[in-house]
Amino acid sequence: MLHKVMKKTLTLLLHKFRNSGATIIFANYSKVILDTGKPDLYAARTYCDFLLETLQKSAEFKWIELEPTQYWHSLLFMDQYNYGGIQSRSDQTRDDSPVDIVSQWNIAETLPKEIQDDFILIVSEFLYFPWKFARDQASKRASVRDDDDSCTPSITAAAAETIQSGITEHLRKQIESYFTDKLLKLVSAIVLRMGEKGKSYALELIKHVCAVLELDQNVQPEIQIMKRNLLKLVHVREFAPEAQFQKCSISFTLPNMICSYCNDCRDIDLREDSALLSQEWRCSVPQCGQSYDREMMENGLLQIARQRERSYHLQDLVCLKCKQIKAAHLAEYCGCAGSFGLNESAIEFNDKMQVLLNIAAYQKFELLKECVSWILELN
Repeated sequence: MLHKVMKKTLTLLLHKFRNSGATIIFANYSKVILDTGKPDLYAARTYCDFLLETLQKSAEFKWIELEPTQYWHSLLFMDQYNYGGIQSRSDQTRDDSPVDIVSQWNIAETLPKEIQDDFILIVSEFLYFPWKFARDQASKRASVRDDDDSCTPSITAAAAETIQSGITEHLRKQIESYFTDKLLKLVSAIVLRMGEKGKSYALELIKHVCAVLELDQNVQPEIQIMKRNLLKLVHVREFAPEAQFQKCSISFTLPNMICSYCNDCRDIDLREDSALLSQEWRCSVPQCGQSYDREMMENGLLQIARQRERSYHLQDLVCLKCKQIKAAHLAEYCGCAGSFGLNESAIEFNDKMQVLLNIAAYQKFELLKECVSWILELN
């Protein structure tokens, strides 16, 4: 019942944000990321203050505590473990002050170490170039306003409305010239330096870079053209299966994990969350950081293991052709002439159990290790 109320409240809150003109980038029960659509940081801060003030006046949301913790000049967001952007800083008043480029890409860990830095550098440049262009254009407009007293606020507002199209056009030109040339040279160098092994390395770099850059929907056609040209260097067709980007790691979420110190409740992805790579799992709330109860975590993982085993053995047979569940017990074939099979194959089930076994071995959960090992032996 509580989870239904939480889910309904979150849905209503996001609906309120959308009606106010914001775009939802990501949302869960502990964090919401919004695209305000505002042209500058000052307007975005003012907009967020207005949103919070409006929510506090609403009877449905006045008991919800929301606090802006981070503003971004630009953000490329794949998921909560794969994102990059340029953070704003309260002390960033000078044009020559250093810029904070955040690169939190767990997918980079699946790349060979020799090309991980190349991936981070290219994505960082993709974020930096349009931001620098926008900052330079803002400086030029500011100098024009200072020199011309007749410049009216309406002209400034009109310039603010068209700046996004100028940034997009600048980024398209950069992709067609700088990024395409740089990646063509980089891919050629990798193939020449490493031979046949370099060919697979270069292919992975192409897939990862293009998958991230395509997150910007304004330049997707240019990225696809660039990817097509890059794939020609490694002799791979554009729509071949090996040319498609796939996240390699299997997601494994432990739901409703409660910190015994601050009572924070959240779902934890044990495969993606970089904060859980150490053997001591800690609460990710900045003001807390206390260790989670290991016995509670092991019990939660044991319940997941047993539930997955039951679901696997009790699953219905489905038609491999039309995906309908088998209704007639004695029928050998489906009405569409398709064969029946398991919705979750033995290989998929064993892969999921192997993830649990690896977690148990790494975290020294002996009871979980014994339980999962026994399940794998039976299957």
